[in-house]
Amino acid sequence: MTRRPRTLRRQLLTWLVAPLIVLWTLSTWIDFEIANRFVRFAYDRALLESALDISRQVKVVDGRVHADLPEVVVQMLRTRQSGAAYYLVTGPDNEYITGDPDLPSPPDPRSDAVYFYDGQHRGKPVSAVAMPLPIDSGGVAGNVLVRVAEDYGTRTEVARQIMIGMMIPQGVLIVLAALAVWYAIGRGLAPLNSLQREISARSHRDLSALSAEQAPREVRPLIQAMNDLLGRLSKALASQQRLIGNAAHQLRTPIAGIKTQTELALRQARVSETRETLQRLQAATEQATRMINQLLALARAEPGGEGAHTRERLDLAVLARDTTSEWVPRAIARDIDLGLDSTDAAAPVEGDPFLLREMLNNLLDNALSYTQRGGRVTVRVTPDANRIVLSVEDNGPGVPEAERDRVFERFYRVLGTGVEGCGLGLAIVQEIAQRHGADAVLTHGADGTGTLVRVGFPRAA
Repeated sequence: MTRRPRTLRRQLLTWLVAPLIVLWTLSTWIDFEIANRFVRFAYDRALLESALDISRQVKVVDGRVHADLPEVVVQMLRTRQSGAAYYLVTGPDNEYITGDPDLPSPPDPRSDAVYFYDGQHRGKPVSAVAMPLPIDSGGVAGNVLVRVAEDYGTRTEVARQIMIGMMIPQGVLIVLAALAVWYAIGRGLAPLNSLQREISARSHRDLSALSAEQAPREVRPLIQAMNDLLGRLSKALASQQRLIGNAAHQLRTPIAGIKTQTELALRQARVSETRETLQRLQAATEQATRMINQLLALARAEPGGEGAHTRERLDLAVLARDTTSEWVPRAIARDIDLGLDSTDAAAPVEGDPFLLREMLNNLLDNALSYTQRGGRVTVRVTPDANRIVLSVEDNGPGVPEAERDRVFERFYRVLGTGVEGCGLGLAIVQEIAQRHGADAVLTHGADGTGTLVRVGFPRAA
């Protein structure tokens, strides 16, 4: 069975009406207690009045106590509007004088004060009053006890009717309040419905900001957050479109070269010419392969790319030593002095080993490619209290100061270097650094020449 989705209107109505129902229930119980106390007070007073009426008929005749109640009084007691009443009059020595002999006795029959109490009469609960009447005449001295009782159920029924009389209007008010709240919530949610319709009517290509002028103040933070998200999404899509366009433009050259060299090799007859063509074909293939690998590395380095779950604690000095040693053959082939300057102190960082190795590979590739023969490239790992700094320095031609910020852009290349490349190396470095909470900075070398790229990582706890 499919559950109906919860709506905001239903939740708000539940949160508002549920406390009202709880308060209504509590109010009903309080009303019943108040009504019961009021009815008890009123009925007790009526019983006391009846006892007083009976006491006025008590007399001492010939040394004996008599209570001659007229038949009219007895009928009035039996046919009261509030219910039939029972009475009993007993003498000073608890001798029976008149009335119903089986009425319950008060807890303290010798009390000199009026006493209200409950008991059982003929198997039914009754409420009763006991009123002592002092007598000292005709040779009789003591208290005559006048008792009057009535069914307890009558009081309960009256209290229940009073409670219902108060409960029904309150219930009607709660229902009306719920309807008013339902309508008010609908009116309050109208801006959200309008926002939903506006978003549903948009094209998937429309990432412009939503208007918040007519929205209530409480909804504006939501619209602002959505506008921020749309802005970031627009930038991300624009960046991807530029990346695809630049990648297609950059890949077109080596692919066209591969096609041209392949057609040329098919037309050549001499082996020597074919060998030269195949060498150029191999160079174009390597260039295309390198660009594809860099594009894949850039995709992994971007947020949401592969490897997001491989962060671990590692020693950056050890990783730098192992990675740098892999580039020694290429440095020797180019007659470049490649060195590693690192202390024996640990350099702990939290990161992805694959991405960090890819970052250093790109730094070394740039340094070795742009450094002239006989030059020098140095890799350093410098740990301090809060940061671990990885730097790669060369004594090559360097980067003009006006272009140092732009070299981290994708596919941007400094003109006039004579070095083939696609301009993705430092962009990959920047992405990997940002993914690890680090910052990459490019400046000149120690003696004012060459290039120094410094990446500062937060030190692992």
